[in-house]
Amino acid sequence: MKKLMLLLCSMAVLSACGEKKETVKTGDEKKETKLVYAQPSDPVTLSPHEATDMYSRRVISNIFDRLVEIDENLKIVPGVAEKWEQIDDKTVVFHLKKGIKFHNGDELTSEDVKYSLEEAKKSPKVGTLFKAIDVVETPDQYTAIVKTSEASGSLLTHLGHITASIMNKSYNAEEPEYMRKPSGTGAYKFKDWKAGDRITLEKYPGYFRGEPSIDIVEVRAIPEENSRVIGLETGELQIATEIQNIGRRALEGDKDVSIKEISGLGVSYMGMNVTRDAISDIRVRQAIAMGIDRDAIIESIHSGAVPKANSILGPGVFGYSKDTKYVDYNPEKAKELLKEAGKENLNIKLMTSNSEVNKQIAEVVQAQLKDIGINMSIELLEWATFLNETANGRTDLYMMGWSNSSGDADYGMTPMLHGTMIGGAGNRSFYNNPKLNALLDAGKVELDIEKRKSLYAEAQQIMADDLPIFPTNFQIANAGVRKEVSGFVPTPINNPTFYKLSIQ
Repeated sequence: MKKLMLLLCSMAVLSACGEKKETVKTGDEKKETKLVYAQPSDPVTLSPHEATDMYSRRVISNIFDRLVEIDENLKIVPGVAEKWEQIDDKTVVFHLKKGIKFHNGDELTSEDVKYSLEEAKKSPKVGTLFKAIDVVETPDQYTAIVKTSEASGSLLTHLGHITASIMNKSYNAEEPEYMRKPSGTGAYKFKDWKAGDRITLEKYPGYFRGEPSIDIVEVRAIPEENSRVIGLETGELQIATEIQNIGRRALEGDKDVSIKEISGLGVSYMGMNVTRDAISDIRVRQAIAMGIDRDAIIESIHSGAVPKANSILGPGVFGYSKDTKYVDYNPEKAKELLKEAGKENLNIKLMTSNSEVNKQIAEVVQAQLKDIGINMSIELLEWATFLNETANGRTDLYMMGWSNSSGDADYGMTPMLHGTMIGGAGNRSFYNNPKLNALLDAGKVELDIEKRKSLYAEAQQIMADDLPIFPTNFQIANAGVRKEVSGFVPTPINNPTFYKLSIQ
């Protein structure tokens, strides 16, 4: 009876999701296969150089390829470059695989590589990843030579990042809406985008690794976890991401659905805008951190299934320091700090995206902070609006996650904390510490592994002391998957590779 009520409550959402994956054809024609993949939000963009969010990245990763790729073990493997040589500390020669075609039929050449990396470097959102690139030379159409202005310990990792996707130079010049109608070389071609509802992809038969098995992939935006769970149960959805503990319990014993998961690279956190008058004083930020019982949040909202975080870097990220220390939960000390700062009975605002879990966590934080004399209002926003509002600094606190899709501390920390990245580029805390900036700059170019680790360890402790960001828990990368789907393997980066999937 309970499941029936849940089903009725979710009918409006799921009716918009479309039909089950069944396309009937007559005679000896092969049936068209369709995979329906659900995530909590719509992508913000399909332009690799604009994508800083996980929901956009998941689609982009299947439309485009990169010079090199980061596999499920966080190792660098060939992409459109079949091999490469590190000539010296500042020069890497990439040899492109011949005959790779973009979705519009153009052949991928070194000129597309040059164009893509130069455009990425110009991007205010992701340009920091490619800051070290000085020039890209193209001695012939299948050779790209990347030269950096200084040594770079993270160059290959960044070239495997989604923002280094190789775009079609000539197509982009001719198509004014290329950011919403992309042409890549990936296993799936863009077909249609119904904003706020779904993006439809169709297989690219000419994919250089071989023709994909699944004909159509629909990526749907379904914010309510309950609706994603019901969709899995009824077969309206074949894969649904971000299944929390409530969803797990609902799916227990369902022989048609399994939860696939792995420790992720991501972190859930509370950001604090250090330029806002209410919390510009470090004592107030310390009081807020001391007033939040993260253990209680993890236990009540996550049923104890996620570990408490001590950094914006997940344990699987290169440069993570297990020794970083934050202030402990101490409500009495928090009250003392607020009194000392002259901020008793403080009124502040927290923004977060409109997921059910975020809403629940925000309400717990609201109650905890009220106990120490802070009155916190909550504003729930649609994902794209939330990103815009926080980029413009229109809140004291904000709650979100950082998935760190490169596996390296440079991308894990620089966009979030460097003074050159303030606002929409990633630093929504508007934090600018010259010492931290210098450490991050040094870590980007350091080639000695142990020295890099030391630089990032120091940077993480500065972050913990200054509190522009207060991490709550490390994330788990998971998805609910129906039994008819084969080939799904959860990865720390938490990107689906539709090319590797099939439907029985």
